[in-house]
Amino acid sequence: MKFKILFFLFAYVLLSKNILAQEDSLQLNNSRLIVAGGGIALTLAASYWYIENSWWAEQKVPFHFDDGADLVYALNVDKFGHFMGGLYAADIFSSTMKWASISKKNAVWYGALFGTSLQLAIEMKDAYAPYWGFSTWDLATGAAGAIWPAIQYYNEDMKAINFKFSYYKRSDIYWELDRQRGKTTNLHAWHDDYPNQTYWTTFDINHFAKTQNWPEWLNIAVGFGLDDTQYLNNGKKVGGANEWYIALDYNLVKMFKNWDAPIIKNLKYWLNYIHFPAPTIRVSPNFEFYLLFI
Repeated sequence: MKFKILFFLFAYVLLSKNILAQEDSLQLNNSRLIVAGGGIALTLAASYWYIENSWWAEQKVPFHFDDGADLVYALNVDKFGHFMGGLYAADIFSSTMKWASISKKNAVWYGALFGTSLQLAIEMKDAYAPYWGFSTWDLATGAAGAIWPAIQYYNEDMKAINFKFSYYKRSDIYWELDRQRGKTTNLHAWHDDYPNQTYWTTFDINHFAKTQNWPEWLNIAVGFGLDDTQYLNNGKKVGGANEWYIALDYNLVKMFKNWDAPIIKNLKYWLNYIHFPAPTIRVSPNFEFYLLFI
């Protein structure tokens, strides 16, 4: 997933929901819808222009499918990235639609359609890029993420399961292997730096255990990542092992529930997609305890 698109979308929705929401509350819904649609269109256009001249800048090749190399060098960590990308895009779009007074039910389905369409558009562009290709797995996982908010809307138990992301540069293996391959990689190109990414599935203990003895803001999370034991084989990244973690996790919305200023409420909501440092146990490929895993 091209996270730069999501960054610009996030910046737009955060500003629009807080600055524009301070306008006359009797403003016509159609006006808000026009503002929301126009803002998203401009954001997507600017993001497309940027990525077209960076990510997809190489000479185009005929339509082709991905050869599955990412299933080897990324060991499915990138699929979690696509899932999160679809989820972010759907949530950002549906939140904007709700701000424009679209019903929550319709908004989550519009968000699902938008997130899936964005994933499809990215795969269509990748299909003509020499180093990528159309990936059905990327599209499927991205679409699954896009539909997750709709699943939560209809199922109360699913609202107690959420997904988060963390990134910390613990290893330089991604840049080192690219240098060995003769590629020049931006030092800030973290979106493909899979050995330093971790994806988390969080569970609301109070909801599932039906207990009041556990802090409502403290969850349990299962993390999934990739270690840095990759190496080059005939110019391709191979090796490495998946990492699995169990950690504590914070629900920022519940932790700071009394902080209810409009911009703070939105910051809590969106920052809740990040897994912050917490006591963690790595259970695979070897056991290790971290007082604070970043």
